[in-house]
Amino acid sequence: ARTEGERRESIIYLEIERADAKDRRAIVDELEDVLSHVRAAVEDWPMLQHALREGADRLPDGEGAALLRWFLDGNMTLLGYRREAADGTLADAIGIPRSDATAVWGDAARAAAIAWFEAGNEAPLLLKSNLISTVHRNVPLDLALVPVIENGKIAGLSIHAGLWTSAALSAPPQAVPVLRARLAQLEAKFGFDPKGHTGKALTHALTALPHDLVTAFQPDQLEDLALTAMSLADRPRPKLVIVRSTLGRHLFAFVWLPRDDLTTARRIAIGEMLSEAAHADLLSWSIAMEDGIVALIRYTLDLRGETRVPDTAALDARIEKMLRGWLPAIEASLSDHVEPARAARLALRHAAAFPTGYRNANDADEAACDILRLAALDGTEDRQVRLYRCSRGTPRLKIYRNGGPIALSDAVPVLENFGFRVIEEVPTELAGDERGFIHDFLISAGDESICDGDQAVLEGAIAAVLENKSENDAFNRLIVDAGMMPRSVVLLRAWFRYLRQAGLSYSLATVVDALRRAPDVAAALIARFEAAHDPAQKNRDAAIEAARKAIDRGLDAVAAIDDDRILRAFRNVVAATLRTNAFAPASEEALAFKFDSHLIPGLPAPVPWREIWVYSPRVEGIHLRAGPVARGGLRWSDRRDDFRTEILGLMKAQRVKNAVIVPTGAKGGFYPKQLPSPAQRDAWLAEGTESYRVFIRALLSITDNIVQGKVVHPAKTVIHDGDDPYFVVAADKGTATFSDVANALAIERDFWLG
Repeated sequence: ARTEGERRESIIYLEIERADAKDRRAIVDELEDVLSHVRAAVEDWPMLQHALREGADRLPDGEGAALLRWFLDGNMTLLGYRREAADGTLADAIGIPRSDATAVWGDAARAAAIAWFEAGNEAPLLLKSNLISTVHRNVPLDLALVPVIENGKIAGLSIHAGLWTSAALSAPPQAVPVLRARLAQLEAKFGFDPKGHTGKALTHALTALPHDLVTAFQPDQLEDLALTAMSLADRPRPKLVIVRSTLGRHLFAFVWLPRDDLTTARRIAIGEMLSEAAHADLLSWSIAMEDGIVALIRYTLDLRGETRVPDTAALDARIEKMLRGWLPAIEASLSDHVEPARAARLALRHAAAFPTGYRNANDADEAACDILRLAALDGTEDRQVRLYRCSRGTPRLKIYRNGGPIALSDAVPVLENFGFRVIEEVPTELAGDERGFIHDFLISAGDESICDGDQAVLEGAIAAVLENKSENDAFNRLIVDAGMMPRSVVLLRAWFRYLRQAGLSYSLATVVDALRRAPDVAAALIARFEAAHDPAQKNRDAAIEAARKAIDRGLDAVAAIDDDRILRAFRNVVAATLRTNAFAPASEEALAFKFDSHLIPGLPAPVPWREIWVYSPRVEGIHLRAGPVARGGLRWSDRRDDFRTEILGLMKAQRVKNAVIVPTGAKGGFYPKQLPSPAQRDAWLAEGTESYRVFIRALLSITDNIVQGKVVHPAKTVIHDGDDPYFVVAADKGTATFSDVANALAIERDFWLG
């Protein structure tokens, strides 16, 4: 038995992981705050009841007063009371507000509540606080507001804070004041018999809904919510209903999902989707599992600040899409991109091929994007590239291939030469005969806005390098850093390769850095070239002059002497170009440039009369002529970095050897860049022979022809050097057996000397 003056104590023993002093102090402070709240709520319990009873007595008889008295009858755990004047001055505080001065709301909410009562609305006003209760349950506090009337005007507010008890939350709607009146109104409006099927269905729907929320809803909001809940009993399906609180401070989202589809990942995904759509913070969530086959998730969001009420229909459609089966969901996503029949075919062909790990990490929309890229692949040598921003906002890049994975030692250097840093790679191998493979790279870039615009150009450029259709070197950084088109970068690379053969001492990295530091000059060089050689160019002379001035202005702004020398070397090559196939179909295979060698300063002697430079990822070559009528052989060179020096020496000798046949000599040479190992003799010879063909076709693509006695210039080629139809070549070292190949190409082109 308890004796006089005895003090009862409760001891709670907790064991936690070791923490440092700062964390221990924070835990102690928080525990002391919570215990002070508990102590204040318990000690002031009689006064809290008295305040609530006074509030009920101030109201006229009706459902509002009945609700407050119902709360007093063990249906609300009273935790606090505040009485505030209209200007926010605190007149009284009992319970938790006595020990904690933290306000349950702000000035804007107080003003909105007073305006709500002044508009003639009935008390009490039921609200949810943003404060999470530290006593009883860790949920937002329930507030019941009653106006304080003085001299016929609202002078302030009585704020009763607490939590609905578990018994109150599960009480039948007919027992809850206000809610029972709303139930009767709905039954009368729709003619539902309380003892009939529809009446019982309505009662069951309201019983299952959270009473602490629906009692505060306006009649039209409750009607929409209740009818939706009723329909789900007959036709279970994913469904979303959004209700805005009376004062617009909160957004309540009710999401029904089939129980079998409810997972933590989906609950989190839906919450994030709602937060993003409303631009609001998620305050709390709860799940109710009924006896039926649907579960109800309830979200509460804070609408203060720059927020908005989202489009319910659009979000409802997204949730429905989220819960579709894998194949139907992919088919639906594909239908947004292609016509339905093709979407069905692609889904049937590819959807089942994705492994479980991929399905857990990606949604149907992502799979649809991947399927479209996989479907675009044509053979094992083809590549597709996709640059995108993942859900966390970081840039990622995917490479697609049929026939198995790409060696990372092949893929990563390509990405690095575009200026990307590769952080991680997630491989996905698809089932099926095609052995589809997806490499998903997390990348970082100096400018992460590359994911925000049209990535098709950059994606195509990366794919071209992976397919060996374009070279893998640092020139590709100009596409990302300087915003240049891939075609322009190929031109700059081709000119650099020629300059290196002509004796330029600067390395590729140094040249690329110079171009990156002077992007305006680089762009003006391309403009100068296009102005002179694009057949579609109008006002050619004016365009050439404008580009020339732009180059000169850019060069004036260059401070580094090495950069200036490099850029001027490029300018000289562009200015010395007499004709090119860059705008003709032949450029798809190899670029050819015809130079007036005397216009390029610094070339080693003897300086040719004309030379043709051929560039492609597959082969590079040069043809030097000492005069308009000259002849000489074409050599298969093995000197990759200086074959022009080799060919120049041979041209010099050829001038003497051919003096008795033709006025002067010529010489040409090519270097195949994609030769297989010499151990594979047949493949090695086949690649060399095809490189020879590419070289000959490129030379012929910018050489005049004679048809019926008249000189005919190549199509889509601007001529700056007059007629020049003489082109005779012979066999040389490495090409002794290629004469028939050269003759066949000349006949194929109807070349007059074929």
